[in-house]
Amino acid sequence: MFTIKADGSTLPIDVATGTFTATLVNLATQAEVVGVTDVTLTKDTPTTNGKVILTIASAVADTLVSERGSKADRYYTKPTYKLIITCANTENGSFIAKVPEIYVD
Repeated sequence: MFTIKADGSTLPIDVATGTFTATLVNLATQAEVVGVTDVTLTKDTPTTNGKVILTIASAVADTLVSERGSKADRYYTKPTYKLIITCANTENGSFIAKVPEIYVD
């Protein structure tokens, strides 16, 4: 779940009038993840809270790559993807929200 806030504010936007699409990008290749067609963003209720929910089908999630650090570093999880959310609504117009690091565990 993500909260999308108004530009220059800490207040959430009203997502009722908006459209939101998500793209998952591999950090190593900068290519869109092929086969991730089941990524959907749905609006949380009430829609005035700025929250959208990202859902990825389990069959697709099973294909995502996980990466870990070395034993010396206690096998920490490394980010392998980034998420780009393309948004359009009456409050802020068209804009892009980014989650720069996605970890797969």
